[in-house]
Amino acid sequence: MNEKNITKHIDWFCYHVVSEKLLSAEDCIAVLEAIEGENLTPTVDLIIQVVHDNELCGNLDRLNELKEMSKQEADVFGFPSRSIFSSTSPPLAPKAPAPPVARAAQGPPPAPAGSATISQAAPLPSANAPAWLQDWPDLNQAAGLDLPQAQNLLNDFLHRARKEKCSDVHLSAGAYPFVRRYKEIFYVPGQNILSEEAAERLNLAPLSEEQREKFLSTHDLDYSYSISLQDRYRTNLLKQRLGIAGAYRIIDSTVRSIRELGFRNPEVVEKLTTNNQGLILITGPAGCGKSTTLAALVDYVNRNRKDHIVSVEDPIEIIHHPKGCNVTQRELHSHTRSFGNALRAALREDPDVIVIGEMRDLETIEMAIHSSETGHLVIGTLHTSSAADTMNRILDVFPYNQQAQIRAMVAESLKGVICQQLFTNINGDGVVLGAEIMLGTLAISNLIREGKTFQIDSTLQTSRNVGMSTMEQSHVDLFKSGLRSYEQTIPYVRNQELIREMQVFEAQRMGARKAEAAANEKQKRKWF
Repeated sequence: MNEKNITKHIDWFCYHVVSEKLLSAEDCIAVLEAIEGENLTPTVDLIIQVVHDNELCGNLDRLNELKEMSKQEADVFGFPSRSIFSSTSPPLAPKAPAPPVARAAQGPPPAPAGSATISQAAPLPSANAPAWLQDWPDLNQAAGLDLPQAQNLLNDFLHRARKEKCSDVHLSAGAYPFVRRYKEIFYVPGQNILSEEAAERLNLAPLSEEQREKFLSTHDLDYSYSISLQDRYRTNLLKQRLGIAGAYRIIDSTVRSIRELGFRNPEVVEKLTTNNQGLILITGPAGCGKSTTLAALVDYVNRNRKDHIVSVEDPIEIIHHPKGCNVTQRELHSHTRSFGNALRAALREDPDVIVIGEMRDLETIEMAIHSSETGHLVIGTLHTSSAADTMNRILDVFPYNQQAQIRAMVAESLKGVICQQLFTNINGDGVVLGAEIMLGTLAISNLIREGKTFQIDSTLQTSRNVGMSTMEQSHVDLFKSGLRSYEQTIPYVRNQELIREMQVFEAQRMGARKAEAAANEKQKRKWF
């Protein structure tokens, strides 16, 4: 065997297959010698082919998983410290080394015994972190910097998070810095626990004097941090037990179109924006992409109509430049005292479309419903988990003696509800959109007017031909399109008919894979 043919990738791969007892070290050497005997250059793919063709290991899926993991380790760490091809290496442990991803679920390492303060805790190790978590700006030095230097350090950290496609950054006194990426939390290695001084210096560095005074008096602050027009962050600062904490939501620098968001029938969503009056609601839990969908709808109106759009947000996230429409954007506390004040004033500002960042109280919801009845298209967001819950939430904020009247008003003005959630995709390297769509058809209007919101789900199930969908059906659609696996999807589906549909589809898919494997079996080559 020619040791020059052993690449970093091959060395890591063979290390793992021997550690997991999928192959012996002798098997690996024999496979490499067989490949060299055919005057071929060994690669991991070729090794897997030889192993499979000669039935040395039946777990082909695991071999492919180890191939990808070994490639990452080879790129980050070079050759492994122990190799099966070296006679001087110590014997291999019976178990594979820890996976290369440092997840929050495993928790950060505890502080060393006898640590006097949180700032003395050991930094997070970076040895097994994936490549994208390596070499982030060091926040440990923040306490000794002046405000401009601390702000530059914060900017560098946020820029790295944006580059690595993170959605949120958290800098909190008494905790390791961490980020959220594709719905999962990761601690950033190489960082100490942030001291109270470092957290204060980082989080307060971007504030104006007015913002600083407001935060120090109220201990809470929501604002939009703009490094540039294309580099903006929705920020919340708070005072907690150990000091100051900051949560930074990364705002996309570009507005995605409705067709790029992942809706199954994007034309149905686009058609909602053609109404001249009525109410469109975008709902879902925190972090589900409501702001992104809201911005896409506003941009679609901006490009396809010639109207006046007035938006009220807390704070302003996406900046909309006039295209076909004139866009007036107002920020809570900076440009107006409250949503209610802004909406009352909006009715005298000649708007065609009114955008409400969040319908969070009775006054805002009441103004939104009244505005949708007076010749305006109103687009707003709510924190609800389904279309039926959205109707109940709207009604429940009103006194009992007004609910019949509100039901009639909503039944008349409602054009659609988009209830959405984001889920990790099948590969774990992105997110996909699940959406429940309810349109203001005659059947839906009658259910709302009569207070039969519990029947909305069954109406959505029988109205797929007009573009409606339940969240469960959306899960099944993502599974069938290959964006989510059977294992990822099945916990979210309760409808027995949909479960049977998934089982049949998965069985057919597995049958097709076996047929393909059988066809390839005929072309197998015996190497020994």
